[in-house]
Amino acid sequence: MTGLAAVGLRAAHVLETTVFGLDEGTTIFFVGLASAALGSVVAWTAYRGYVRNESRPMLFLAVGVAFLTVIPFVLSHTVDLATAATDATVLLVVTACHLLGLVSIVRSFRRPDTA
Repeated sequence: MTGLAAVGLRAAHVLETTVFGLDEGTTIFFVGLASAALGSVVAWTAYRGYVRNESRPMLFLAVGVAFLTVIPFVLSHTVDLATAATDATVLLVVTACHLLGLVSIVRSFRRPDTA
């Protein structure tokens, strides 16, 4: 292996294991936390739209955004810490939350007068 290739591999390894000086697990946690926080803002705003306008589609949108962003983050860390669940179980929980969120958002697209 040439010296240049070795330097490239070493740099790639550093990029894989640290971002902003944090290890992979910590970086994933904070990115997920940021996503959940922003999702909370969007879901709360949609919920306020539901309350203000009595718009059921806004309620479904709020629930959908929450199931796509906030609930999977909370459940994945709760299930992972509180139980001896496997990674496959945690992934199943997250995927089920995403499915429920997408169903709720699709439901929000229906016109209110079509039941």
